[in-house]
Amino acid sequence: MAVRKRNRQDTKAALVKSLAMLTHLLRDQNEAEAVVCLEGVSEVLVRAEPGSKEFKAAIATIIDAFEDEHELMAYTYHRDSNEWTEVEELAQASSRVISLARNFR
Repeated sequence: MAVRKRNRQDTKAALVKSLAMLTHLLRDQNEAEAVVCLEGVSEVLVRAEPGSKEFKAAIATIIDAFEDEHELMAYTYHRDSNEWTEVEELAQASSRVISLARNFR
């Protein structure tokens, strides 16, 4: 099996797409402040080049939103369930965002 690594532009595109999904799900969780924060970050990521000062600040904001300011890390925990619910979808989306963001650290 061959392992295919993503380049920085593909990872950036995946992060922007994942942020859109996460913010959509967070709206239903009454996380308005986190949604506004992440939407602003997404706009920066779209226009900034990976590695630039602006891009690095946006990545730091995402990580901070998970680990401190908005405590979004709580959404990354999966439950043992035989059903696919919004909770599992939220866990998957949030885990993907933090994982992709950490790739840029």
